Amino acid sequence: MTQTTTLFHTYDPADVTVHLRPAMPRLVGVAEKEALLRQGVSYGTLLTPETRPSAVQMTAYHAALTRNGPRVAELIASLTAHLLAQVPQPVLVSLARAGTPVGCAMTRFARRRGQELPHHTLSIIRGGGIDREALRRVQGAHPGGTLVFVDGWTGKGSIRETLVDSLPAGVPPLLAVLSDPAGVASFAATHDDLLLPHAALNATISGLLSRTFVDAEAQVGQKLHGVRTEDHLRPDDVTGGYLAALDAFDTGIDLPMSPGLRPVRPYDAVLALAAGLDVHDPHLVKPGVGEATRVFLRRQPAGLLLRDARHPDTRHLNELARGADIPVTVHPELPYLAAALIGPRAGEDA
Repeated sequence: MTQTTTLFHTYDPADVTVHLRPAMPRLVGVAEKEALLRQGVSYGTLLTPETRPSAVQMTAYHAALTRNGPRVAELIASLTAHLLAQVPQPVLVSLARAGTPVGCAMTRFARRRGQELPHHTLSIIRGGGIDREALRRVQGAHPGGTLVFVDGWTGKGSIRETLVDSLPAGVPPLLAVLSDPAGVASFAATHDDLLLPHAALNATISGLLSRTFVDAEAQVGQKLHGVRTEDHLRPDDVTGGYLAALDAFDTGIDLPMSPGLRPVRPYDAVLALAAGLDVHDPHLVKPGVGEATRVFLRRQPAGLLLRDARHPDTRHLNELARGADIPVTVHPELPYLAAALIGPRAGEDA
């Protein structure tokens, strides 16, 4: 990996231009964060320091990479080829953090095929919107380019709604994802709910970067959104190894993108099931295996819904739920592999 002492992340600069600003957020524990969220404090101003990935997380990551890695590489290849063929002068703008590894992999796949696919990453915060200063810089670097916003997966479609609400006039909310079980993306490699390997980890597969946040300077729109480098996790960093593994899975054959039938509001069924368990606030219902995993890594889950208790992509969720004494219910009609519930009045988070 190309690396310099001035970088505050462990991504190769050849793969991505990072539009984030090293800053110091308000650091809180999970319990304190939940209490502050109940009081109406914005999650975008808070951050919980990360601990080392657990054995369950690392097992889930390695198992997903072995089991799903070849398919993920195939999805990356087909999505990349589709954008290069169908979008005039595409510029990837990945949404930190889950979108950044995807954007890096896509630009590497394009490079191996003799094409340049510019890639930038910036912050977007549900309820707060996209980082307008970062967006301005990306637009300035690529006049005439078509911005395609890249994420890993969809849950209820909140990120697309945030794009629609916060992008300036003239910038269409073109969203490209690998896994789109919500059926809301402009470009979806698949509509299957699929455990992407990097969903099992946080900073250690995202260049050692924390979840993004806003401080006083960012709130006035004159500074980039902030990020904290989780330096204490450097021995556990697999950012470069993950991208190298996806490279190795690349067959060089780009199959036509075939996402399958687009779902229509599948989250309605999940919200109905949640209501039957006395969770009525849609903000407290996180459908999709990726979103459910994030809840168990960053929040205080109150329940777990599974479509199939034996599905390998949700084995880690079963283990995490058992370890935290969280009730698990199986619903064969669930349109996602999994959905996590957060306790009533627990607040909103990314």
